[in-house]
Amino acid sequence: MIGAGISSLQAQASAKTPGTMTVQVAKSQIRDAPSVIAPVLALVEYRTRVIVYESKDGWAKVQVPGSTRLGYMFLSALTEKNISASDAGKAASGVSTTEIALAGKGFSDAVEQSYRKASHVDYSWVDVMEHYEYSPETLVGFLSGDMQQ
Repeated sequence: MIGAGISSLQAQASAKTPGTMTVQVAKSQIRDAPSVIAPVLALVEYRTRVIVYESKDGWAKVQVPGSTRLGYMFLSALTEKNISASDAGKAASGVSTTEIALAGKGFSDAVEQSYRKASHVDYSWVDVMEHYEYSPETLVGFLSGDMQQ
């Protein structure tokens, strides 16, 4: 269901080149390239309108507000709807406080035990992957998108 909504947004954003869309999350980043490790050019807040030039692979190429510079942001952070002031406070945060805590602390044994009890998921592959080791060169290659098989 969510994937269908994003696909619809991608088609709509591409069909209206350029068009405007509204930030539908509390805060989002406009980046220099369509990558989560690309430098951040600007921060935009809920209800900010941006000009969208194209979209591809979940990223929207947008104009940085107050600038002629172009950057990229997640398409899922945008909506075609005009969000009124009465809708203030309805912004999606994008992540839960639990997810933020996990990102900061890692997936500890206590958290894993909690998830095991609640979901009955098999974590044996998580245990296996915890022992994988990679060279610094391999990690840099992965982060730069320059992986060789």
